[in-house]
Amino acid sequence: MQQEINKFNIKTFAVGPMQNLIYIIWDIKTKRAAIIDPAWDLTGPTKYIRENHLILEKIFLTHSHHDHVNAVDHVLEAYDAQIFLNKKEYSFWGKEYDNIQLTGADDIIALGECEIRSIHTPGHTPGSACYNIEGNLIAGDTLFVYGCGRCDLHGGSPEDMYNSLKDLKNNLSDSTLILPGHDYSTKKTSTMSEQIEGNPFFHFNDLDNFIEYRMNIHDKTRPEPYDFIKRKT
Repeated sequence: MQQEINKFNIKTFAVGPMQNLIYIIWDIKTKRAAIIDPAWDLTGPTKYIRENHLILEKIFLTHSHHDHVNAVDHVLEAYDAQIFLNKKEYSFWGKEYDNIQLTGADDIIALGECEIRSIHTPGHTPGSACYNIEGNLIAGDTLFVYGCGRCDLHGGSPEDMYNSLKDLKNNLSDSTLILPGHDYSTKKTSTMSEQIEGNPFFHFNDLDNFIEYRMNIHDKTRPEPYDFIKRKT
């Protein structure tokens, strides 16, 4: 998928054995670019960067799990890029880099003449983050199309995930385009309004019921690929 917008473009690459989706964002005017969650095979992304004469200067990480960061060092071998990561995730990760810019809950990051907003969305990990660029939400493992990330791994918290999803629902416009970290669903992208209606994790108004579904029911009963589930009335 390549999405052409007035000020910036987004290009999606499907990589690796875990159906990861990584993204390249670039400012059209300056060609300054960022890669999000570089992992697995970077043959396609690096070829695209080279052929389109992009200037890769930033690496955005949604979180630090191996399947989202295992090609960071390969990027740094080829490009003089700065890493952006939530400060809580940096502590959780425990890996040292001298070119990291730590982000907070609602920081604005310039990419050429574009602005990208980091949103702290704990739940999958303590410092998980989403990146919003003019109504396009790079969601990592916080929010999938019709799903959300696991909370039973080290550092996960279903309570935090419940609140993070609630905040996204309340603070993003219905037209926001969700760009997830994995292709687990019947479609690669979706709007926030579609998620509010068809993602079961948005159907809960009670924390305890959400926790029970996320931790004990969902993975045993939900088939893949994830599809629309109508909200119960």
